[in-house]
Amino acid sequence: MPDKLALFLLALLAASASARVVSEGQRQDVLRRAKVLQPVEVEKMDLLHGPSGPGSYRLGEEIRCKYEEKDPLKPLGGHSRKFPCWDGSGNRLKVKYGGKDNREVFGEVAGARLFWALGFYADPIWSVKIACENCPEDPFRAQDSPRALRTFEPATVQKRLKGDDIQQSPDQGWTFDELDRIDAGRGGASKAETDALKLLAVFVNHGDNTTNQQRLLCQDGDVKCDHPIAYVTDLGGVFGGLNFETSFRHWTKKTSLWKDPKRCIADYKPTWKPSAGPRIGEAGRKLLSDLLSRLSEAQIRDLFRGARFDQLSRHEPPFAGAGGKSRPLTVDDWVRAFLKRRDELASTRCPE
Repeated sequence: MPDKLALFLLALLAASASARVVSEGQRQDVLRRAKVLQPVEVEKMDLLHGPSGPGSYRLGEEIRCKYEEKDPLKPLGGHSRKFPCWDGSGNRLKVKYGGKDNREVFGEVAGARLFWALGFYADPIWSVKIACENCPEDPFRAQDSPRALRTFEPATVQKRLKGDDIQQSPDQGWTFDELDRIDAGRGGASKAETDALKLLAVFVNHGDNTTNQQRLLCQDGDVKCDHPIAYVTDLGGVFGGLNFETSFRHWTKKTSLWKDPKRCIADYKPTWKPSAGPRIGEAGRKLLSDLLSRLSEAQIRDLFRGARFDQLSRHEPPFAGAGGKSRPLTVDDWVRAFLKRRDELASTRCPE
């Protein structure tokens, strides 16, 4: 890192605990050195409950917290139903809730957990039950309703990776085309790793991929930002298609990962600009295929169970099973669709 940039970032660190506002040239320098993947034992990852350790939660665990009144100067962004509340240990929790009308409570758990299990950086997120004290009936939309102890299930709690965002403007992250600027020669991720990240986004159909959904981060303890990371922080709009909503019908409607399989041009339409789709090299295809192949069928089933896709399926249209006979959608249907997509990826060969 250039000495001037190091001094500049150190000065900013003293002024901000969550963001370092830099010039575009300085931001590009950090981006070029960013990592996207860390080694993990894929076969041992717990996809049912997710990341463990202090501050983690089990599937369906009840969390009691106190509702935080809305601050008009600090509104929660986005359109999904969410609210902040404080647990008994003084932690401010970002809670998303709902089911039929907020499918992010299903999709973001599955998306983040799959990325995490394969070694791609992701925020820890859990599917839980929230018992909210002094809570309006619908905290995101109607704060003037009578207050009471209210429960929300399914609900999610997300804990962002700790560190400082590197940005030139507020809420600036990165776009998928910028991954091509990462330079392995300067300590950043390899081309195979960035291609694998792009292809994983295609695999789950990460639809709402505007720049603020991705973070460029100097992690806690990395004072000089010697080892920055680039990762997807919001994976709510995955395993779907239309309107970025998680949906079996819309996820499986796309019958192939590829717009042009011979040239390995992926079928992907980022929201930040019209795109012909990313071209994936063989090393990136093989890397992602190998990582996915290390997941057992039981782990894949746990992925969808841990994200409550059994409950999501109640909001899905009936599934046309054998002989065209209609029946309810099940987690096993999601597993079979996942395996089919994994097999397609494994059977493809890309130009070097």
